[in-house]
Amino acid sequence: MDWERDRVKNLDACIKCSACTAQCPVAAVYPLFPGPKSAGPDVERFRLEGLAMDMGSLNDCSNCKTCEVTCPSGVRITEMILRAREKSQQTGQKDGKTTQRRIRDLILGRAEYLGKLGTVWPGMTNAVLGVQLVRGLMERTLGISQLAPLPAYKPKFRGSTGKRLGQKTVVYFPGCFATYNDSLTGRAVVKVLEHNGYDVSVPPFHCCGVPLQANGHFHEGRENVRKNLVLMEPYLQAKVPVITACTSCSLALKEEYPKEEASILGTERIGHQAYDLFEFLWELHERGELREEFKQVTVSLGYHAPCHLKAQGIGTPSLRLLRLIPGVNVNDLDAGCCGLSGSFGFKQERYKLAMQIGNPLFSCVKGCVTQGKFETMLTECGGCQVQIQHGSGVEAKHPIWILMQAYGLKLN
Repeated sequence: MDWERDRVKNLDACIKCSACTAQCPVAAVYPLFPGPKSAGPDVERFRLEGLAMDMGSLNDCSNCKTCEVTCPSGVRITEMILRAREKSQQTGQKDGKTTQRRIRDLILGRAEYLGKLGTVWPGMTNAVLGVQLVRGLMERTLGISQLAPLPAYKPKFRGSTGKRLGQKTVVYFPGCFATYNDSLTGRAVVKVLEHNGYDVSVPPFHCCGVPLQANGHFHEGRENVRKNLVLMEPYLQAKVPVITACTSCSLALKEEYPKEEASILGTERIGHQAYDLFEFLWELHERGELREEFKQVTVSLGYHAPCHLKAQGIGTPSLRLLRLIPGVNVNDLDAGCCGLSGSFGFKQERYKLAMQIGNPLFSCVKGCVTQGKFETMLTECGGCQVQIQHGSGVEAKHPIWILMQAYGLKLN
């Protein structure tokens, strides 16, 4: 979509049913947030007339995209709010942020740089971040909540660039969480794809740009998009699928990357060649190309569908695939947003709000574990994993690990 050209058409599709506000996880627990209909379509009509509006409430949007999933008319509400935030920056309108919060958002938006620093000596980084005095100082000076569950750093994930381009080649886009916080899951993804006969290429990608965008650094986010498209271009030309196991990254690749200027090679292809990992594996299953010599895995698990997976409109392919494995019992909790929403829940002024948003999910997880329905949670999103463990005390991991077990695969 050309946003400037189609924004009025997008706006007029709103039928004012308020379904988006009724389902908004932020509006449900924070009365001061007017809701996505008000912050989006309602106020957009005034913005189109050039009237200056209060931009403070736009920052209350967590970018979960639940409003867009809910909207019966397909109005791009979150996108409308993000563009309004960007426009306010360009016109110099005040957004209510203090200098401290601007610096904090500058830091949190650069997940890639934080990861590079954190993985130089991950053990020391984790030890320092585990000191309560340090966390207290971070809260007072940067506005990063001392109670928030900062993910631990692990040795950096490193993949190869692959040896050939062809029918059995795929590109893996690991994302920041797998690269810096969960390299073992990154390696497991590669292992499963290779087990199914694919040569996996992992170019030196940058952050997908979502953390930058969510923290108000739109220009820098687009720079990352352009850099990544340059790295993808030869693979896109050869019609090679681009796969990621991070739901926020896959949503960005499918929705944000195609919006880049047509002059950037690959822009017109990426939306059609980007896949969520389990979406890709399920398509292999449907074509009869997935290896399905699964071993018995007797286990009961809980499952949380990340908001950015729901926004892709592909259902829950990991659930469908795991249910093909003998012995696997997966409970789809469908208990709402976890509340973290990228870096939203790390912020001092958002931490309690994020926990309130996630409370129905945490209660459901704890209740199911108490009843003996399962002991471990599954979810594709690294942030959701961290938040679920923090809010419920129950282990959460990526679904790829059950597939690894069913295939009998081990990391070297």
